[in-house]
Amino acid sequence: MSFQELIEKEREQRRTYILDTAEKLFFARSFTSVTMEEIAKKVGLNKATLYLYFEDKDSLFFAIVLRKVRTLHKIYNDCTGQKISGREKSHKIGAAFFDFARANPDYFRLLCTTGPGLFQNKENPLAQTIRELLGKELCLVRDVLKEGIEDGSVRNDLDPLEMAVYISVTSTSIVCLSPDWRNVLEQGGITYDQFVADYLRFMSKSIDARPYPEENGKEKKPAKKQKI
Repeated sequence: MSFQELIEKEREQRRTYILDTAEKLFFARSFTSVTMEEIAKKVGLNKATLYLYFEDKDSLFFAIVLRKVRTLHKIYNDCTGQKISGREKSHKIGAAFFDFARANPDYFRLLCTTGPGLFQNKENPLAQTIRELLGKELCLVRDVLKEGIEDGSVRNDLDPLEMAVYISVTSTSIVCLSPDWRNVLEQGGITYDQFVADYLRFMSKSIDARPYPEENGKEKKPAKKQKI
Protein backbone atom coordinates (compact mmCIF):
# COMPACT_ATOMS: atom_id res chain seq x y z
CA MET A 1 0.00 0.00 0.00
CA SER A 2 1.40 3.39 -0.99
CA PHE A 3 1.81 6.33 1.37
CA GLN A 4 -1.04 8.14 -0.38
CA GLU A 5 -3.29 5.10 0.04
CA LEU A 6 -2.45 4.99 3.74
CA ILE A 7 -3.41 8.64 4.09
CA GLU A 8 -6.69 8.04 2.26
CA LYS A 9 -7.44 5.02 4.42
CA GLU A 10 -6.78 6.99 7.59
CA ARG A 11 -8.96 9.82 6.34
CA GLU A 12 -11.83 7.43 5.57
CA GLN A 13 -11.51 5.81 9.00
CA ARG A 14 -11.65 9.21 10.67
CA ARG A 15 -14.64 10.20 8.54
CA THR A 16 -16.44 7.00 9.59
CA TYR A 17 -15.62 7.70 13.25
CA ILE A 18 -17.05 11.20 12.94
CA LEU A 19 -20.22 9.82 11.36
CA ASP A 20 -20.61 7.14 14.04
CA THR A 21 -20.15 9.72 16.79
CA ALA A 22 -22.54 12.26 15.27
CA GLU A 23 -25.11 9.53 14.69
CA LYS A 24 -25.03 8.52 18.35
CA LEU A 25 -25.43 12.12 19.46
CA PHE A 26 -28.32 12.78 17.06
CA PHE A 27 -30.05 9.56 18.14
CA ALA A 28 -29.57 10.19 21.84
CA ARG A 29 -30.89 13.75 21.72
CA SER A 30 -31.96 15.50 18.54
CA PHE A 31 -30.41 16.93 15.42
CA THR A 32 -31.12 20.53 16.39
CA SER A 33 -29.70 20.24 19.92
CA VAL A 34 -26.29 18.94 18.82
CA THR A 35 -23.65 21.43 17.64
CA MET A 36 -20.68 20.96 15.34
CA GLU A 37 -18.46 22.18 18.17
CA GLU A 38 -19.78 19.42 20.40
CA ILE A 39 -19.20 16.79 17.71
CA ALA A 40 -15.65 18.07 17.15
CA LYS A 41 -14.89 17.87 20.85
CA LYS A 42 -16.33 14.36 21.06
CA VAL A 43 -14.10 13.06 18.24
CA GLY A 44 -11.01 14.90 19.47
CA LEU A 45 -10.76 17.45 16.68
CA ASN A 46 -11.02 21.21 16.56
CA LYS A 47 -14.04 22.57 14.73
CA ALA A 48 -11.97 23.83 11.81
CA THR A 49 -10.63 20.32 11.16
CA LEU A 50 -14.12 18.86 11.41
CA TYR A 51 -15.23 21.19 8.61
CA LEU A 52 -12.57 19.63 6.37
CA TYR A 53 -14.59 16.41 6.51
CA PHE A 54 -18.12 17.83 6.56
CA GLU A 55 -18.91 21.34 5.45
CA ASP A 56 -21.87 21.69 7.83
CA LYS A 57 -24.20 19.75 10.11
CA ASP A 58 -26.66 19.16 7.26
CA SER A 59 -23.95 17.26 5.37
CA LEU A 60 -23.41 15.07 8.43
CA PHE A 61 -27.12 14.29 8.49
CA PHE A 62 -27.19 13.41 4.79
CA ALA A 63 -24.09 11.21 5.14
CA ILE A 64 -25.78 9.26 7.95
CA VAL A 65 -28.93 8.84 5.87
CA LEU A 66 -26.93 7.81 2.81
CA ARG A 67 -25.24 4.97 4.70
CA LYS A 68 -28.63 3.54 5.67
CA VAL A 69 -30.14 4.06 2.22
CA ARG A 70 -27.24 2.16 0.65
CA THR A 71 -27.73 -0.71 3.10
CA LEU A 72 -31.45 -0.89 2.33
CA HIS A 73 -30.76 -0.66 -1.40
CA LYS A 74 -28.51 -3.72 -1.15
CA ILE A 75 -31.25 -5.61 0.72
CA TYR A 76 -33.71 -4.74 -2.05
CA ASN A 77 -31.27 -5.95 -4.69
CA ASP A 78 -30.87 -9.23 -2.81
CA CYS A 79 -34.66 -9.66 -2.83
CA THR A 80 -34.99 -8.96 -6.53
CA GLY A 81 -32.11 -11.27 -7.42
CA GLN A 82 -33.90 -14.37 -6.16
CA LYS A 83 -35.45 -16.86 -8.58
CA ILE A 84 -39.04 -16.38 -7.43
CA SER A 85 -42.15 -14.76 -8.85
CA GLY A 86 -42.56 -11.01 -9.13
CA ARG A 87 -45.30 -11.22 -6.51
CA GLU A 88 -43.02 -12.95 -4.02
CA LYS A 89 -40.23 -10.45 -4.69
CA SER A 90 -42.58 -7.54 -3.97
CA HIS A 91 -43.68 -9.19 -0.73
CA LYS A 92 -40.07 -9.76 0.33
CA ILE A 93 -39.18 -6.14 -0.37
CA GLY A 94 -42.13 -4.95 1.73
CA ALA A 95 -41.24 -7.23 4.63
CA ALA A 96 -37.55 -6.27 4.36
CA PHE A 97 -38.38 -2.57 4.57
CA PHE A 98 -40.34 -2.95 7.80
CA ASP A 99 -37.76 -5.33 9.26
CA PHE A 100 -35.14 -2.69 8.53
CA ALA A 101 -37.30 0.01 10.11
CA ARG A 102 -37.83 -2.16 13.19
CA ALA A 103 -34.08 -2.74 13.51
CA ASN A 104 -33.27 0.97 13.09
CA PRO A 105 -35.93 2.89 15.07
CA ASP A 106 -33.64 5.79 16.01
CA TYR A 107 -32.64 6.29 12.41
CA PHE A 108 -36.23 6.49 11.21
CA ARG A 109 -37.18 8.77 14.09
CA LEU A 110 -34.39 11.13 13.01
CA LEU A 111 -35.34 10.81 9.35
CA CYS A 112 -39.04 11.44 9.97
CA THR A 113 -38.56 14.44 12.28
CA THR A 114 -35.58 16.15 10.66
CA GLY A 115 -35.57 14.88 7.10
CA PRO A 116 -38.55 16.75 5.62
CA GLY A 117 -37.01 20.13 6.40
CA LEU A 118 -33.43 19.32 5.43
CA PHE A 119 -34.31 17.69 2.13
CA GLN A 120 -35.41 21.12 0.94
CA ASN A 121 -31.68 21.64 0.40
CA LYS A 122 -31.53 20.51 -3.21
CA GLU A 123 -27.98 21.75 -3.73
CA ASN A 124 -26.28 19.36 -1.31
CA PRO A 125 -24.55 16.61 -3.37
CA LEU A 126 -25.17 14.00 -0.66
CA ALA A 127 -28.90 14.81 -0.70
CA GLN A 128 -28.89 14.45 -4.48
CA THR A 129 -27.23 11.02 -4.20
CA ILE A 130 -29.88 9.94 -1.70
CA ARG A 131 -32.64 11.04 -4.07
CA GLU A 132 -31.03 9.09 -6.90
CA LEU A 133 -30.85 5.92 -4.79
CA LEU A 134 -34.44 6.32 -3.62
CA GLY A 135 -35.43 6.71 -7.26
CA LYS A 136 -33.65 3.45 -8.09
CA GLU A 137 -35.44 1.72 -5.21
CA LEU A 138 -38.77 2.89 -6.59
CA CYS A 139 -37.78 1.49 -9.98
CA LEU A 140 -36.91 -1.85 -8.37
CA VAL A 141 -40.41 -2.09 -6.88
CA ARG A 142 -41.94 -1.03 -10.19
CA ASP A 143 -39.92 -3.65 -12.05
CA VAL A 144 -40.83 -6.56 -9.76
CA LEU A 145 -44.50 -5.62 -10.08
CA LYS A 146 -44.10 -5.53 -13.85
CA GLU A 147 -42.37 -8.90 -13.67
CA GLY A 148 -45.26 -10.24 -11.60
CA ILE A 149 -47.78 -9.05 -14.18
CA GLU A 150 -45.80 -10.80 -16.89
CA ASP A 151 -45.48 -14.09 -14.95
CA GLY A 152 -49.14 -14.00 -13.89
CA SER A 153 -48.57 -13.60 -10.15
CA VAL A 154 -49.61 -9.91 -9.98
CA ARG A 155 -52.88 -8.38 -11.15
CA ASN A 156 -52.70 -7.21 -14.74
CA ASP A 157 -55.00 -4.22 -14.22
CA LEU A 158 -52.39 -2.32 -12.17
CA ASP A 159 -49.94 0.28 -13.39
CA PRO A 160 -46.57 -0.87 -11.93
CA LEU A 161 -45.21 2.65 -11.46
CA GLU A 162 -48.39 3.97 -9.88
CA MET A 163 -48.55 1.02 -7.49
CA ALA A 164 -44.86 1.40 -6.62
CA VAL A 165 -45.52 5.03 -5.64
CA TYR A 166 -48.54 3.98 -3.57
CA ILE A 167 -46.39 1.43 -1.73
CA SER A 168 -43.54 3.89 -1.18
CA VAL A 169 -45.77 6.69 0.11
CA THR A 170 -47.85 4.51 2.43
CA SER A 171 -44.87 2.54 3.77
CA THR A 172 -43.00 5.75 4.60
CA SER A 173 -46.09 7.19 6.28
CA ILE A 174 -46.44 4.10 8.45
CA VAL A 175 -42.85 4.10 9.71
CA CYS A 176 -43.26 7.83 10.40
CA LEU A 177 -46.60 7.33 12.15
CA SER A 178 -47.10 10.02 14.78
CA PRO A 179 -47.46 9.17 18.49
CA ASP A 180 -51.05 10.41 18.34
CA TRP A 181 -51.99 7.81 15.74
CA ARG A 182 -50.13 5.10 17.65
CA ASN A 183 -52.15 6.02 20.73
CA VAL A 184 -55.37 5.73 18.74
CA LEU A 185 -54.36 2.22 17.68
CA GLU A 186 -53.34 1.19 21.19
CA GLN A 187 -56.61 2.46 22.62
CA GLY A 188 -58.35 0.23 20.10
CA GLY A 189 -56.29 -2.75 21.22
CA ILE A 190 -54.10 -2.77 18.11
CA THR A 191 -50.33 -2.90 18.53
CA TYR A 192 -48.06 -1.14 16.07
CA ASP A 193 -46.59 -4.49 14.98
CA GLN A 194 -50.09 -5.78 14.25
CA PHE A 195 -50.82 -2.61 12.30
CA VAL A 196 -47.74 -3.21 10.13
CA ALA A 197 -48.58 -6.90 9.65
CA ASP A 198 -52.13 -6.01 8.58
CA TYR A 199 -50.82 -3.35 6.20
CA LEU A 200 -48.55 -5.90 4.52
CA ARG A 201 -51.48 -8.31 4.27
CA PHE A 202 -53.74 -5.63 2.78
CA MET A 203 -51.12 -4.63 0.23
CA SER A 204 -50.54 -8.27 -0.70
CA LYS A 205 -54.22 -8.74 -1.43
CA SER A 206 -54.27 -5.56 -3.49
CA ILE A 207 -51.54 -6.70 -5.89
CA ASP A 208 -51.84 -10.50 -5.97
CA ALA A 209 -53.39 -12.04 -9.07
CA ARG A 210 -56.72 -13.74 -8.42
CA PRO A 211 -57.23 -16.44 -7.39
CA TYR A 212 -54.43 -15.77 -4.89
CA PRO A 213 -51.54 -18.17 -5.49
CA GLU A 214 -50.26 -20.19 -2.55
CA GLU A 215 -46.55 -20.09 -1.65
CA ASN A 216 -46.17 -23.67 -2.90
CA GLY A 217 -47.32 -22.68 -6.37
CA LYS A 218 -50.84 -24.05 -6.10
CA GLU A 219 -53.83 -21.81 -6.45
CA LYS A 220 -56.51 -21.47 -3.83
CA LYS A 221 -59.77 -22.91 -4.97
CA PRO A 222 -62.80 -20.62 -4.76
CA ALA A 223 -64.95 -21.28 -1.74
CA LYS A 224 -68.03 -23.35 -2.52
CA LYS A 225 -71.32 -21.54 -2.18
CA GLN A 226 -73.48 -22.80 0.62
CA LYS A 227 -76.89 -24.08 -0.40
CA ILE A 228 -79.71 -22.24 1.30
